[in-house]
Amino acid sequence: MSGLPSGVDGIIRAIFAYEFEGRDVVDEVVIGAIRSGEFGEYLDTVGSSGMFTPSVVDTIGTAWSKNPELLVEALLDGVRVG
Repeated sequence: MSGLPSGVDGIIRAIFAYEFEGRDVVDEVVIGAIRSGEFGEYLDTVGSSGMFTPSVVDTIGTAWSKNPELLVEALLDGVRVG
């Protein structure tokens, strides 16, 4: 279980689909920062999207805190890390 409510992961992937659009390789520094718990900017983006209630955004933040790979995987959907 991911810790995310049902269906949330797909919406998050859609919100961030543009983030690395057109890139074949992603900067490992960005990924390392997320893995170190620096994902506030991404959580703010999710919160301001209007797609989730504040309580769901809190749940997403908690899930990412416990397992940052949830966000990493969503951002890197189809992109090679290099």
